[in-house]
Amino acid sequence: MKQPRADNRRATEGTLEQNDNTINGLAEQLIEAVAEDLKEVARWLVQHREGELRTLEDGLREKGHQLLCRLLEETLVQEEAVRSQEGHPRCGQCGQETSGLGQRPKRVHLVLGEVALPRCCYYCAQCHTTWAPLDQQLGIDQSGRSPRLVEAIALLGAELPFSPAAERLVQLCGVEVGPSQIEEVTEGIGQTLHQQELDQMTRAFEGHQLPPVENRYPWLVLALDGVMAPYRDGYHEVRVATIGGVSWVPQEWEEASVAWRYVVHTGDVGTLGKLAWLESYRQGLEEAEQVLVLGDGASWIWNLAEEHWPGAVQILDFYHATEHLWALGRSLWGEGSPQVGPWVEAAKKGLAEGKVEELLSQWRVLQPQDTEGFTRELTYFGNQRRRMKYDEYRAAGYPIGSGAVESANRHVVGVRVKQSGMRWLEPGIKGVLALRALLRSQRWSQWWDQQPLPIPLAA
Repeated sequence: MKQPRADNRRATEGTLEQNDNTINGLAEQLIEAVAEDLKEVARWLVQHREGELRTLEDGLREKGHQLLCRLLEETLVQEEAVRSQEGHPRCGQCGQETSGLGQRPKRVHLVLGEVALPRCCYYCAQCHTTWAPLDQQLGIDQSGRSPRLVEAIALLGAELPFSPAAERLVQLCGVEVGPSQIEEVTEGIGQTLHQQELDQMTRAFEGHQLPPVENRYPWLVLALDGVMAPYRDGYHEVRVATIGGVSWVPQEWEEASVAWRYVVHTGDVGTLGKLAWLESYRQGLEEAEQVLVLGDGASWIWNLAEEHWPGAVQILDFYHATEHLWALGRSLWGEGSPQVGPWVEAAKKGLAEGKVEELLSQWRVLQPQDTEGFTRELTYFGNQRRRMKYDEYRAAGYPIGSGAVESANRHVVGVRVKQSGMRWLEPGIKGVLALRALLRSQRWSQWWDQQPLPIPLAA
């Protein structure tokens, strides 16, 4: 192997040494610039050294944040001083020459507090725009919020009502932001995320551009359901899909280890199906040995299953089946009859043992008190009987309950958007639920760190 020439090595070492000297020199300047601020922190700490730890923590957080903001200010002042001595940059949009407007200060809001930045600003006559390269470099949005502050606001706004979210931000970071700003950022970022998901869906289904496969599991379990949410014009259904990857095949479902992902959609069933399929693809649908789809009997669920997961085992949630058993029993014996309970328990036992065909044969010859109600429930069981092989499901280790999606109805949707007094508009609830699904799917940090800055707020 050819060795690098000695003079090249010396040149490289010289450049590295020069860079080190430059960095060390700038660091010394920074230390000198904040020396008084550091002394102030030290003096405060000495004065309160006999205090309790809570007092010391609160004081150090406040003063430490102030010190760190001063360090950042001084660092960026140095950066802009160098920039001001360089030639005017070309416009980032059209590439034309720009004219300088001098330095224009801007207050930037961080999770640490506020900093005042002297920014070099330029004007493009072609685009009629004013811009500051430092804003672009740092990823500051139009309102002067840092990327991590925007993330913190969106996280709290996704988890809590907007007023308590503003209070928590003060408690955790010492940063004061009004509830209306929490609402604007949370809903705007969430709508941006939701549009990205729709764009991905379009690329996959129309452009055949599939996303990378994230995981591979021997089993995929999907459960779908709907939950009513309060809008300003009344209640509307929000549809939820849970996609679970089973990392190893259990002898009994209770032993299974499942990694759940969540899809929430406030619009039409067809879009929910496509979004859920896309998520199942990410979780290894094409290589899964077994795919299961669970639902409560709603026809839209089974229609989506036939369309997107045609080879899946379809399972009717056992709890919903027993609810219909009670309705069948009441229509048979009459409302309030003492015979309803024992009859239902016996039928439930037969259902769990997979005797649905036998039960249907017995029920068809009965003389019910409520013929219309009995016929309706009998039709339900007849339509669902191929999804009621509970003895076979248990033997295979399959789940027979859709508890995962019932739980998601509460912890993804209900606890955030169904609190007392809440009434939503479509853009707002759509944005908040998109963020909650992202968070509950363990993708929060991954998504935020992949976004180009600043992340736009959808109007």
